[in-house]
Amino acid sequence: MKCIICGNEIKKYGNNPYPISKDGECCNECNLNAVVPYRIFLNSIEKKNIALLIKTDGTIEIVKPKEKYFSLKELQKCVDGYIEIGQQVFEEYLTVVNEEGLLLKLPFNNLFYQLYGIKFYGNVLICPLNIFEKPEE
Repeated sequence: MKCIICGNEIKKYGNNPYPISKDGECCNECNLNAVVPYRIFLNSIEKKNIALLIKTDGTIEIVKPKEKYFSLKELQKCVDGYIEIGQQVFEEYLTVVNEEGLLLKLPFNNLFYQLYGIKFYGNVLICPLNIFEKPEE
């Protein structure tokens, strides 16, 4: 049987890929590096205190700013370049992408596409508005 997320052969037994997919099974690596972090994020979504980094290698990371808010440098590091705000997937969250992802021929983000049906190239950060940047005083 093949993993519904990465397409690799599942060794021994499979895991429940929900909420990334309602069908099939996923391998241990995808379960550990994508499914579990995504579940943690969804469980914390109401708190709006963590961001979700969906990488082109099929992994997901929970990301927090070093201070109270993300700096421009931190956002650029997450997406490997200049930032652009992409199509919103959650209310009160921004989708941050590399504005030159296609031009730089960054890898297609297949996992983000599987989750939301939106095509982006490079890593994608889903960030709550309240920690995106420091408000002007």
